[in-house]
Amino acid sequence: MSSENVTIYDIASDAGVSIATVSRVLRDESNVSEATRKKVLEVIERRNYRPSSIARGMTSKTTFSLGIILPKLLNPHYAMLFTGAQEEARKTGYTMSLFPWSSLDTREYDPAAMLAERRLDGLIVCVEYLPPDHEEQVLSALRNLRQYMPVVLIGCVPPSYDFPAVVNNNAAMIQEVVRYLTSLGHEKIAFIGGVEEDQDPLRRDVGYEAGLREARLPYTASYRVYCRGTAEEGTAAFNEMLDSLKPEYWPTAVIALNDLVAMGCMSAARSRGIAVPEQLSVIGCDNLFCAPYLFPPLTSINTHQQRTGARAVQLLISGENKKETADWELVERASCAAAKK
Repeated sequence: MSSENVTIYDIASDAGVSIATVSRVLRDESNVSEATRKKVLEVIERRNYRPSSIARGMTSKTTFSLGIILPKLLNPHYAMLFTGAQEEARKTGYTMSLFPWSSLDTREYDPAAMLAERRLDGLIVCVEYLPPDHEEQVLSALRNLRQYMPVVLIGCVPPSYDFPAVVNNNAAMIQEVVRYLTSLGHEKIAFIGGVEEDQDPLRRDVGYEAGLREARLPYTASYRVYCRGTAEEGTAAFNEMLDSLKPEYWPTAVIALNDLVAMGCMSAARSRGIAVPEQLSVIGCDNLFCAPYLFPPLTSINTHQQRTGARAVQLLISGENKKETADWELVERASCAAAKK
């Protein structure tokens, strides 16, 4: 019988076992009973199931292959994460495969079986903010993946997730940005981008509110506008905020979710005749390659994405079960200036 279109699901269904058990048999792991092993192997032989990646690695438990799951591949931030991970993998003799998984939406498809067939030695998963009603679903999917291979998380990782991780301390970053702007005399500081978050103590809003309290400035709801992380969304959100305020209450400084949102804010400001930085200071995040070449050059938080990707690979290969905080620092450029009194 041809093995065409036969999947690991078919083998598991015919043998009456889980796909995790089939994967263990294919890896020749010891934690499978002989009776179960024999039953699975009989189905594999009968269905002529021989994925090429498994056939090549049947004599070894190591394939020297790693994977990374990233959302929003058009955002340069994620490309830099991949570059760092791929280069570190190459240095240590591993290949790195890229898998898109938009917003970790397990309702679209569960990648566990597909990734299991690749026989990866480890997987990096970039986690973005998750709605509270979606966290358990994603956590369950990640734990399912961990049955087949080690998993390391990067990005906005909820504290409850029991995985090794390289985590962004967004609260500390934004608090430092507010501190920087208040040192320049700004009192009307807006924050544009992101989504409303409730649980994570490292979320951006925690840092924004802490920075305002530290400077003894009031929290103004009109200055906090949520949007997705694109330049188009940044333009729309900035205009929405200004349209809701009288000009005398317009902010003198804007913190953007990322450099793309900052670009959108700067574009909207220009279209309204607002000069950056003379009338409006703008700060982005991620320090993308384009930041120094904008007009004016954009002040941004360097989140060292390549370093984060490389460190995640090191955690995978070493097997260290620890959470680390990613490095970052504020890079000052000409998009910020002292507030005019």
